[in-house]
Amino acid sequence: MTLIKKVLIGLFALLGIGITGLITYSYFFLQRGPESLAELRQRAEQTALDRGRMIITLSRGQFLDKEAEVHPDVTAPFPGFRAPDFAFEDLEGKVWRLSELRGKPVLLNFWATWCPPCRKEIPDLQAFHEQYGDRIVLLGINWGEDPEDVKEFLERYGATYTNLLDRDGLFFVRYQLTGLPTSYWIDEEGIIRGMWLGAMSLEDMVEGFRKTTRALEDLPSPSSEGAP
Repeated sequence: MTLIKKVLIGLFALLGIGITGLITYSYFFLQRGPESLAELRQRAEQTALDRGRMIITLSRGQFLDKEAEVHPDVTAPFPGFRAPDFAFEDLEGKVWRLSELRGKPVLLNFWATWCPPCRKEIPDLQAFHEQYGDRIVLLGINWGEDPEDVKEFLERYGATYTNLLDRDGLFFVRYQLTGLPTSYWIDEEGIIRGMWLGAMSLEDMVEGFRKTTRALEDLPSPSSEGAP
């Protein structure tokens, strides 16, 4: 009887291990819904893009060369894909749509008044707007703050470029931001060509467009123009 008991105990132990393995397998591999699969596909596409489409890394920025392959039929907040569209009001109540700016490159800058690096780069953003605003649209997008507070803040810093209000912070989620400020270089066709996490200098902004579009090819560098 002792031998039989040992055999039975062994069988039950093996059965338990098998059931546990099946449960674990089904949890991790068989329960992925459509959303998880979509996330995996997006991650795979981004990995392929990073590895095979001439990504140029500059400091805290990532840029896609102007000759690289892009995916205009796919909307995603990454270089090589069409930038997610939006419709936001500026401080005067005018509605701006990203899709209506086709034909000109766009520098998109997400920021907030409480963000020290955001405050640091405002003079350079203003200098960029003054020097290149006739060729490139600069849009600041504020993260869910009171319009009067934003207006007062920008006046204090002497910023005259257009700023829009993401009142609910929805597009900070849509663009999958991980910090502020975050900026995007968008070409004439609405394709994201570069992204940058952190404060930029005027030279960073210009270099990004020189690498990714032809909008500034015939102009001298900002240093030769006496820019700060």
